[in-house]
Amino acid sequence: MKRIGAAFLSLLCFFFLTGCRNIQQYAEVQPSVAPSETTVETTTPTTVTAAASTTTIKGPSYPQETIQSPVSMEMPAEVRVQAEDCRLSEVFTVEHARSGYTGSGYVTGLSGSLQNTLLFTVSVPSSQHYDISVIMAADSEAACVMTIEGTPYDTLSIPGTGKFVQATVKNVYLEAGTRTITIQQTNGDGLIDCILLQNAETPTKPTVAGTLCDANATEETKQLMQFLTEQYGNKILSGQYVSSAENTELTQIYQITGQLPVIRFADLYGYSGNGGSPTEADAIDSSLDWAEQGGIVGLMWHWNAPMGTASVYSEETDFSLANAVTTADIAHCNRYELQQLRNAGTISAECIALMEDIDAAAEALKILQDAGVPVLWRPLQEASNGWFWWGASGSEAYQWLWNLMYTRMVEYHQLHNLIWIWNGQSAAYLVPETQYDIAAADIYLDADADYGSRYEQFFALQELAGNKLVALSECSTIPNLTDVLRDKAMWSFFGLWYGEYLMDETTGYTTREQMIAAYNSDLVMTLSEYRAWYAPKQTTDTTVP
Repeated sequence: MKRIGAAFLSLLCFFFLTGCRNIQQYAEVQPSVAPSETTVETTTPTTVTAAASTTTIKGPSYPQETIQSPVSMEMPAEVRVQAEDCRLSEVFTVEHARSGYTGSGYVTGLSGSLQNTLLFTVSVPSSQHYDISVIMAADSEAACVMTIEGTPYDTLSIPGTGKFVQATVKNVYLEAGTRTITIQQTNGDGLIDCILLQNAETPTKPTVAGTLCDANATEETKQLMQFLTEQYGNKILSGQYVSSAENTELTQIYQITGQLPVIRFADLYGYSGNGGSPTEADAIDSSLDWAEQGGIVGLMWHWNAPMGTASVYSEETDFSLANAVTTADIAHCNRYELQQLRNAGTISAECIALMEDIDAAAEALKILQDAGVPVLWRPLQEASNGWFWWGASGSEAYQWLWNLMYTRMVEYHQLHNLIWIWNGQSAAYLVPETQYDIAAADIYLDADADYGSRYEQFFALQELAGNKLVALSECSTIPNLTDVLRDKAMWSFFGLWYGEYLMDETTGYTTREQMIAAYNSDLVMTLSEYRAWYAPKQTTDTTVP
């Protein structure tokens, strides 16, 4: 399946603007794996055999490197730069009529219709994390973008109270020296008083409960969740999406890094009732093979619309989730009861089609449960952007569908091997904490962008999810591990997408050097380390699926 482009994350740090961000605060201012015929020799010193083996792949060996955070001076600091001291063009004026400003005045002229910008030059006293505030006022609701050293950081919404308020972007790491911060007005008209830098609070290691939402989870599933909880804040588990059961991506990783990821992510798209096919429905068998090697199984579902044009994209199908929503309690109904409700006009044909697809996916997942394999299960992903039909009808319809799927799978089908990953990408789409275990974000940036640690999304998501694990469910490259350590943004795991994002030298998303460094660092857990430490399906071979 062709993967969506990086347009979604062209928003950069803005993906929680619907309410879950914790970095913007306001205060009123007072004056490889190889194909099935291939044998791979991993770093584990074991003999490798495979029936009908035709190729032997030897991966390179690298010493494990220790990731070190740059020294942070942590000097007490409060730096204020007045707007009236900036270099002002003719569209700006300095005024004094409104109360509540600091310094000798405030600047007017920031206009959403002009999309104009005011640039601040700031002398940063030490290399450390800062809370960066802009003090502004607006007579009607307004918005502006704060850009730091050329990187857009946040969209700030200014309430139309007419009073000066302080909007803060928290925990921004700045190197000592002269730095530039710009404020660009994108909507409404703003009055700006100053920019303020203050010491940020040192982030603490998140406390997570590690308790599964499914009280009847299998023992293997509980063990995996316990393992993820133990590693949280200490290690990031490596994960890779594969394009097929051939595991081409895993073979490539092994040939270059000498290591394999812990988590193999696959897609149930071939199991969709509308547009799926038996030839593409291989994710369960290949996941079983991976579990037999001691790895962790991850599954998502690019779920084709149950009726109409077979596509996941809302713009390509005439299927509407809104037409399937019902107030009837259908999660525990058998097929005969569902058909009776349909005949009575209580539920729609769309609703019936939804249920048939959920039932088919549950039957597939049950094969893994019967084999004792726990699954990192991420359905209904990226809902809030409206690209996919399951999110295009709004948050209430999405939450209804999530509740239906969860209840149907867990209670009706008795699936207890799933660790539920919520990936709705917005506070408005958040589901009850009793129906998910891990909160995750998909973050794609342009190939030439500095990916960093993505700590803005990490802490925003952690604030939203409370005591849940937080993971980077999809990414366009591996986070900068030095930045991860520096910013204390220790994602539970990352899932690198395939294709152009995986060591494609023509695109530059992820280089060979990045992969070698990450897979041989002390911060990233690989399959060999996981197998040696813990694996419910651990074997003595390294025969590769």
